[in-house]
Amino acid sequence: MAGLVDDAWDEIQTEASKLTVMMVDEVTYQVKSLRSQCVVNVGDRTCTCRRWDLTCMPCKHAVAALYNMIENNMYVGPLEKWVDEAYWLDTWKKVYNHQIRPIPGPDMWAPSKCPTILTPPKHHTQIGRPKKSRKKTLGEKKKFAASKKRKIEEVQEVFSVGGRLTRLGHEKSCGRCGGYGHSIRTCRAPIQP
Repeated sequence: MAGLVDDAWDEIQTEASKLTVMMVDEVTYQVKSLRSQCVVNVGDRTCTCRRWDLTCMPCKHAVAALYNMIENNMYVGPLEKWVDEAYWLDTWKKVYNHQIRPIPGPDMWAPSKCPTILTPPKHHTQIGRPKKSRKKTLGEKKKFAASKKRKIEEVQEVFSVGGRLTRLGHEKSCGRCGGYGHSIRTCRAPIQP
């Protein structure tokens, strides 16, 4: 076993030494900790915590059961043999034993014997003026409409008083002289006949 597997295996072994084990029969053990208990079946290589089933590496409960078997003079063999072969270094060496040869460049490729020649489709410009913006999806249209409605409501809250729009932000112009900033009532320009 190598690298990360060794670190995980060492951690499992240290945690297993803190557990208490009770033998139910030859292959079944009940393993207890302060907060939980699990049943380990050494013959089927299963544990009720399901970690041994999923990872194929004995969990802390299984290692504690194996320690108990060793204390009771039962032959277990090295604990590393209980780990699935997928984690063994020999298996990894077998996987990467084969060579993957590089592919030669395009100039080394054999010419195709296909009788047809593939050509790209003919391109023609569409009728009408081209679109300036892309087509939006249905979700984007809804978001845009909702945000637009929200902005209109915000503007109406600022500029409306009693349901009517105010002249806030609008510059007044005089009807008599045409000047800005005042109305006919406050105009000081002389009246022309």
